[in-house]
Amino acid sequence: MTDNGNPAFRRMLMDVPVRVEVVLGDVRVSMDELLALSPGEVLTMEKQTGEPVDIYVSGRLIARGKLVVADGELGVTLTEIVDDRAVA
Repeated sequence: MTDNGNPAFRRMLMDVPVRVEVVLGDVRVSMDELLALSPGEVLTMEKQTGEPVDIYVSGRLIARGKLVVADGELGVTLTEIVDDRAVA
């Protein structure tokens, strides 16, 4: 059995890439509009601050949260951990 308190083991785990996605909605744009986008350009999404969003880790729904703005940055506050084992 691996010792989870081992600093080398912890460092190794911290190097494992994990994809985290927060679903803000979707937007449909034409190919012309897509090609015309510049870096830093803003697309309006369906969700606004304070609205619930789904949070996925490696493609799996793990939590729900709310959008917040802190120090001019968009963030997410976790409000619920989803237990997918309870889903039949």
